[in-house]
Amino acid sequence: MVARSRKYLIRGGKLIDSNGVRIAELLVDDGKIEAIEQRIDPPRGCVEIDARDLVVSPGFVDLHTHLRQPGNERSETILSGSLAGVLGGYTALLAMPNTSPPIDSPEVVSYVKELSREALLDVYFAGAITKGRNGESLVEMGKLAELGIRLFTDDGNGVQDAQLMRRALEYARGIGVTLAQHCEDLSLANGGAVNEGAVSSVLGLRGIPNAAEDVMVARDIELVRLTGARMHFLHISTSRSAELVRWAKHDGMPITAEVTPHHLVLSEKNISGYNPIFKVNPPLRSEADRSALWSALNEDVFDAIATDHAPHHVEAKETTFDQAAFGMIGLQTALGAVLGEMNRSLSLSDGETLVAGGVSDEQLMHLVGLLTSRPARIAGISDVHGGPLVEGRPANIAIFDPQLKWRLSESEIVSRSKNSPYLGVDLTGRVLYTIVNGELKLREGELCL
Repeated sequence: MVARSRKYLIRGGKLIDSNGVRIAELLVDDGKIEAIEQRIDPPRGCVEIDARDLVVSPGFVDLHTHLRQPGNERSETILSGSLAGVLGGYTALLAMPNTSPPIDSPEVVSYVKELSREALLDVYFAGAITKGRNGESLVEMGKLAELGIRLFTDDGNGVQDAQLMRRALEYARGIGVTLAQHCEDLSLANGGAVNEGAVSSVLGLRGIPNAAEDVMVARDIELVRLTGARMHFLHISTSRSAELVRWAKHDGMPITAEVTPHHLVLSEKNISGYNPIFKVNPPLRSEADRSALWSALNEDVFDAIATDHAPHHVEAKETTFDQAAFGMIGLQTALGAVLGEMNRSLSLSDGETLVAGGVSDEQLMHLVGLLTSRPARIAGISDVHGGPLVEGRPANIAIFDPQLKWRLSESEIVSRSKNSPYLGVDLTGRVLYTIVNGELKLREGELCL
């Protein structure tokens, strides 16, 4: 157990945020950033953190976390999910509403907010768009918004009825909230389990075509054009959907979109061994789609990298592929998975083994933005989370080694579920310190409990 202090001096780190890149020292006191200077004399009683060769950034913000509580505490709780978040450098999580009961009423909102008091970081909640997430009637958005809900989604289900979605968007615009859509036309998905293509044919598994996503993305872009409401697209997975988002943004539409680490790092080839750990929704797509997602990421089509952290207890995954639950965990590994893939891509493009420091400061700045300031704006919490690192702001900070290579072991997973696709896989970039509202929650890679 590591003692906590309310005063920390972070020495010699490379500060990266929306203001740029610089070497500076940072003093945290009483929950806020008190000073940022080239050299700070240590105040009496402060804890010094040696951040030389490390990146100091705003704490990460995840727009898409499944915490399973209430209703499925066997798979995850708000507390256990917060532990995973702190290990991954997150200081804020946005929890999805597909719990049991779903987050679709003021009573449930009040209940989960009370549960979140035990979390090691700040947990915010998305509300459902429709009652029971059944796609038939709208929730009382105004009442939920009064309780602080800023984003609404039926995640896990796409709203199938276009007229209902139009009404939801019109209402959302009137009260100043954002709708987030799980883009999947169920009639086209047809109960599939994997990406439709050559791999699904060889394996004999029912496929989900790209069109199941693309059709709903196109529909909802037009509904945004009609209503003028804000829309956030969850876990974009296809090249066509990314292109549609690009065009909509070019037209100046109030649209944002996220991509997950697993859709950037993994593809349908990973399911060749019928391992349900790789079963997700939307499914892992083709290598061509994966490459297109990276191009879209580099061209600023995406506004956030979101984990879609989806824990499942062992029985839900250790079954036949068709029967297994969709989803994988990702809070602890998001940085390492994405930075690892960035390094591998550079190695391939250079035609030789990558030396340390291959990812540039500009690339790191872009990545940090996708993990911090940009998702914070979408979630409506940028006054507290996401940076920039300036005097007077709440001290929500992640400190990571962008070059550290490591492997995740099952014993290191603090989620109640162990369904990670990265067990024993080489990762690059690891969070060593996480400070939440001025309190040290992770020190040298170890939780401060």
